[in-house]
Amino acid sequence: MYQDIRRIGELSKDGVFIYDLNGETFEYVNENFAALFHLDKKSLIQHPALIFPLIRSEDTYYLRHRLSELQKDKSVPGTEFRLQLEDGTIKHLCCEAYLLDRDSKMTGFLKDITRDKEHEDYIINYGAKKDTLLDMMTHNLSGPLMLSQNILRWMQETYKDKAPGEISSQLMLIQENTRECLDIINDFLKEEHQESEKIYVKKTRFDILDRIKNTLEKLVLTNKNKKFRLITDLHDLNISADSVKFFQVIHNLVSNAIKFTPDNGEIDILVEEKEKTFVVRVKDNGIGIPENFHQNIFDKRTTAGRTGINNEASTGLGLSIVKTLTELMGGSVSFKSDEGKGSVFSVEFPKD
Repeated sequence: MYQDIRRIGELSKDGVFIYDLNGETFEYVNENFAALFHLDKKSLIQHPALIFPLIRSEDTYYLRHRLSELQKDKSVPGTEFRLQLEDGTIKHLCCEAYLLDRDSKMTGFLKDITRDKEHEDYIINYGAKKDTLLDMMTHNLSGPLMLSQNILRWMQETYKDKAPGEISSQLMLIQENTRECLDIINDFLKEEHQESEKIYVKKTRFDILDRIKNTLEKLVLTNKNKKFRLITDLHDLNISADSVKFFQVIHNLVSNAIKFTPDNGEIDILVEEKEKTFVVRVKDNGIGIPENFHQNIFDKRTTAGRTGINNEASTGLGLSIVKTLTELMGGSVSFKSDEGKGSVFSVEFPKD
C-alpha cells in the first residue's frame, strides 16, 4: 500500500506525504510537497518540524481540530490553511488526509490553492461593486421616481376638473412610464435577491474581518452622509463557510441599516468571538422597527417591508434572504429594535 502511495506521489502534481503520528516524522514526501514549503525533501524528512513555523499561527487551532476529526472519521477533505514564507508571501493550501495502518500513520494530498483564493477574492470584490451599484440604483433612481409619481398623482387629483384633456392624458402617460420604471427596478432587485439562495453552499477558509472591511469600503464611498465603524478586539478571525453568501448577508444587513438611518446617523458593525461560534451585529440609530412588524420581519415578501427614509423601494425580500442564507450556512439571525431609537441585527455562525 505505501509503495502505491509513493508511486502516485512521483506522478502527482500535488504534494503527497506519509506521516507517522506516533513518531512525528515524515516517512515519505514527494518533491512537490517539499516545494510547497520552499524546502528540499532531505531536510524535510530529517527535520519535519521545519514546516510548523511556516503555518500561520491563527490556523494552528483549526488544524488541531481537523486532526481530531481525522482520528474519529478516518478521513477529512478540504482542510485549508495558510503558510507565511520567509519572504512574507502568503500561500493558501488545501489538504485531503487519510488514516492508515491502525490509525498510526496519516497520508495526504496537498494542493496549492492560492490562485483559487485570489479568484474568489476577485469574485467577492466584483459582487461588492455590483451590489453597491444596485444600492445606488435603488437610492438614486427609486427615490426620485417615487417622488415624481407622488407629484403626478397630486397634480391629477388637484387639477382633474381644471386641466385640459390633452394635459391630463400627458400626465397619465408620464405616470405610467414612471410606474414601469419602478417595476423594472423592483423586479430586477427581487431577481438579484432570490438568485443566491438557489446556489449550493461552498465552504472555504477565509478571514471574516477582511470580508466585512471590503463590504464597508464600497458602501462608505456611496454613503458619505453616514458614520460607519467596525468595532472588534480581534485582529483576524478565519472560519470555514461560504464566503460569497457571508458577504451577501453582511451587505444586506448594512444596506438595510443605511436605508433606515438618517443623515449623520451611526452604523456600527460589531464582531465577537465565542468558543465555537462568532457573532456579527449590525447596529444603527435610525428610525427603528414598529413593534407590530417584529413578528413578520423575516418572512418572504413580508408586509413589514417599508420604503426607506429617502423613499428607497422595498422588495420585501432583503431580510428574508438574510435569514435563508444564514441558515444555509448553519447559522442563526435575530434582532432587537425600538421605534425611533434604532435596531440591532445579529447573525451567529459556527466557526467550522
